[in-house]
Amino acid sequence: MDRTNMSNAISDNLPAHLGFDITGINTATYMYAIVFTIIALFTNPIAKRFGPHVWIPILMFSWAIVTWAHALLKEYKGFLAVRFFIALTEAGFIPSALLYLSGWYKNTELAFRLSWFWGIQAFASAFSGLISFGIFRLGGVGGLHGWAWLFIIDGIFTHIVGFVAIFYLPAGPFNTKGLLRGKKGWFDARQAQIAVTRILRDDISKAGQKEKLTWHDVKLAVTDTKLWTHLLITFTSMMPLTPVATYLPTLIRDFGFAITTSNLLTVPSYLISLTVSLLVARSADKRGYYAFHGLFCLTWSLVGFLVLAVIKDDSGRWSSYGAALFIASAPTWYGMHGMHIAWMSGNLAPIGKRALALGAIIGAANICAVPGSQIYQQSDAPRFRKGNWANVGITAFAACLLIFQHTRYVLTNKYREAKWNKLSEVEKKDYIQNTKDEGSDRLDHRFRI
Repeated sequence: MDRTNMSNAISDNLPAHLGFDITGINTATYMYAIVFTIIALFTNPIAKRFGPHVWIPILMFSWAIVTWAHALLKEYKGFLAVRFFIALTEAGFIPSALLYLSGWYKNTELAFRLSWFWGIQAFASAFSGLISFGIFRLGGVGGLHGWAWLFIIDGIFTHIVGFVAIFYLPAGPFNTKGLLRGKKGWFDARQAQIAVTRILRDDISKAGQKEKLTWHDVKLAVTDTKLWTHLLITFTSMMPLTPVATYLPTLIRDFGFAITTSNLLTVPSYLISLTVSLLVARSADKRGYYAFHGLFCLTWSLVGFLVLAVIKDDSGRWSSYGAALFIASAPTWYGMHGMHIAWMSGNLAPIGKRALALGAIIGAANICAVPGSQIYQQSDAPRFRKGNWANVGITAFAACLLIFQHTRYVLTNKYREAKWNKLSEVEKKDYIQNTKDEGSDRLDHRFRI
């Protein structure tokens, strides 16, 4: 809710109350994205050093304070300062959570779990839209605007969850005893051993989960062009979602609905997106072919942006709302993003390179908001036709990148298989024992399609 309540606050005239307009919102989004990206790149070394189970609650407590501090805002400079510290404190959470989850689940189980991880944001967005319907009616109580009360209540909720997380998150399968987890813990010794063994059999590189990151890991990550392609896919597929996520309640309001009603009407889009996303991710875990599942998500977005770009100005408010509902329901964020990260994570090794890649891809998903924040301009309001045509082109390019990455993995697997089969058993044994190739660069490594 802390990450999604800004769009609700904007619809309650937060910019007007603090003395700025769409340009000011775009500038704040721009700054937030840059700070978030920089911090996301460097947070996993900290998480690996102290443990994600320790680092995550610290981050939650930190951004809870900054969230309710929004209620103290009086001017635009203060707004920029608070958004800076929100980015500073929130940026480490997702990379650390991804690192944590990868230690509990097999690669073939991650897409569905990560879709749930991002899907919870859909619940948060839907819930934020619902509670804002009531909270905005508190406007004037205690001399505060309705949006200020929204931030206060969100911040309190985060403090409570962060406190619970301190005592609930275990370090690993062998450390599940605790105050909230019970004296016996979640697993006995045999079950804990099974939990760890199944992960290592699926991906032996996870044996280094607790090892410190090195400059060699940095070199492996920076020089891996497959990682850069995954980052580009994330950058281009997520960019068009920035203006939609920021202005959805405002778009609906401008169609002719009341402020409270416009926030309420955002709820169905999140629930539809969550449902479709989980179905797509489950199918990807079961069948593979992650790129094709991603193409389904991008095609949905492409059609949605096309409809928004061509719909007539004199269309009724419910027809316009239907078009906005369709694009906001696209499973690109909750479905494709988590599924794509699972695909990338399973194809990158050793563990140090993967940890850095997880931070980098979260950075890419946020730095795209820098250009994304400029897609919808004041001069193009309220229909944003030019912006939506730009979104069509960006989404189509992301689809091309998905096809390219899929083709590259298929051809690389065929090349490695043919070369490996030409080796004698003695040569294969010698390669396994003496090769300097590492992780996903090894000749005997096969990429997940």
